[in-house]
Amino acid sequence: MVIFILGAIISFMFFFPLVIAPTIFKNLDEKQVKLVLRSFFPKYYLYGIVLTVIGLIFSSHQDDLILIISFLLLLMSFIFLRQYLTPVINNAKDNITDDVKNEVKFKRLHLLSVVINFFQIIFCIVLLLNILIFKFTI
Repeated sequence: MVIFILGAIISFMFFFPLVIAPTIFKNLDEKQVKLVLRSFFPKYYLYGIVLTVIGLIFSSHQDDLILIISFLLLLMSFIFLRQYLTPVINNAKDNITDDVKNEVKFKRLHLLSVVINFFQIIFCIVLLLNILIFKFTI
């Protein structure tokens, strides 16, 4: 079951940058993009939280300490992104005026969220490959 959970996490995390983001930015104006993304990201991260909790439950039943720690790390990163970083990014975006300092702050925070998401994807891929190659358990 852990294989399916990791596959689901990887899938939804690839779906946003490959399908959702290009569609939103191509078809909506800046105000609409802002509304959609502010509504989307808390749900996106909540979905990640739910999947990692499910993965954590199945990992604990398998008594696999590496998987348990891995899902805990994923869970903490999704919670950090949803509860802390997303509101800070939104606040920074709202405070962008002609002041370059606020725009730089927003860009750095946004880059941090992108980097964390990238590492989450890579982490899940490595975990999945580890299971498939070395342990193959369902």
